[in-house]
Amino acid sequence: MAGAGWRDPWLVLLCAGILSVTDTQESLCPKPAVSPNSLMVLMYSNVSLTCPGCNKTMSWKSHNRTLAPVKKVQQLLKNFRYKDVGNYTCFSKSDPVCSVQLLVKETLETPVIQCYLRHPKGRITCEWSPKERLPKRAKTTLITIIFNTITDSTIQKWPCTYNGTSNKVQCHIGKKLSQNSKLSISMCVTSLSDSRRSETLSSHIKRLVQPNPPVNVTISPVRGAPRKLYVSWKTPELWTEPFYQLHYEIQYSVENSQYTSNGSATETYYMIEDAVMGRKHRVMVRAQDEFKHGLWSSWSVAAEGTPWKDDMQTLPTQDPSENDITFFTTSEEDYSTETEDEETPVKTVVRRYTLLVVGVNLGIFIILFMVITMRVQKVRWQLKLKGSKLRKLFSPFGAKGDTVKNDSIFMTPCASPTTETNLIPTDHTDT
Repeated sequence: MAGAGWRDPWLVLLCAGILSVTDTQESLCPKPAVSPNSLMVLMYSNVSLTCPGCNKTMSWKSHNRTLAPVKKVQQLLKNFRYKDVGNYTCFSKSDPVCSVQLLVKETLETPVIQCYLRHPKGRITCEWSPKERLPKRAKTTLITIIFNTITDSTIQKWPCTYNGTSNKVQCHIGKKLSQNSKLSISMCVTSLSDSRRSETLSSHIKRLVQPNPPVNVTISPVRGAPRKLYVSWKTPELWTEPFYQLHYEIQYSVENSQYTSNGSATETYYMIEDAVMGRKHRVMVRAQDEFKHGLWSSWSVAAEGTPWKDDMQTLPTQDPSENDITFFTTSEEDYSTETEDEETPVKTVVRRYTLLVVGVNLGIFIILFMVITMRVQKVRWQLKLKGSKLRKLFSPFGAKGDTVKNDSIFMTPCASPTTETNLIPTDHTDT
């Protein structure tokens, strides 16, 4: 129970901290103050200004200029634009009677932001591409909350720029941050009469690392290898410091095929070893930081290439949907026969490298056979030689019927064993 009593105040404190941050962000993107006497007007519409209680000739003044006096109750403004925005005051003779503020009624989108770091030592960039063009006087601001510690945070605002040609809003955080810092980011867009704020993006700095796509992707055929393609590329732009490494993903496919294959590499090259012979291939590459903390880059511009082929022959092709290689003959001629016993000859062009492989294997087999045969003969000769020596050693008297040589080592009789008596003197006593 005591432990629960200690935990509850911390929970309340954390919840209060989250609520305070939310309230702070709401206050950082306030809606513009609009007077109760304001009138929202659509662009390029006609506006009739009225002044209740006025029946005489009156004049309207705005932007320190006086409009033409009218004897009617209404003053008509045609084709309302931004230049017409402002306060309009009605004067009867020289006395002000009433006033109204005219504002352009604008429709704002809620920003959807994407933030990234092109290099771990770079600056964070946030972008937003609205579906419609932004209003002329709209302003966008990037709001950041940097959490230095659990209880310490810093709130900053950064101005954004809008490119009407590409219809894109871009913001830069003006200082470099530690990779382990935690950050909350949101974007606020404000017009003359309204404001909208994006959802808050919370992340560690290192998880925002997203390099540019690799550049200069090239495909080269490998001479003598009709099923290989050598792919190379260069590191992404702005990723120039060698201390930070990247790993890459390669995606390739055969033209007019819905099947794709993937590979990975840590260097700026890759060897495709299962290419389809005689077919054009399409290859793209993307990159990510070596520790896989950040985001994948977008795919590079696709490169195309075809494996090596011998111009003197027509290479066989392979259906990419099949795993096995299917070969087709380059020419086939059928000859009609007059009798059923005659065979139909078929001319098939055999590839030179196939004959080479068969010839090499046959040569190796013949060499191994000769080596084994010579080894067996040598072993048999050695066994035969050892057998003759053993017969001479253990059969000295030869075979039956042979004359025994008068050799001293066999003819000399062995000496009879001698015995020693009376070695120990004994006394003889007469009995």
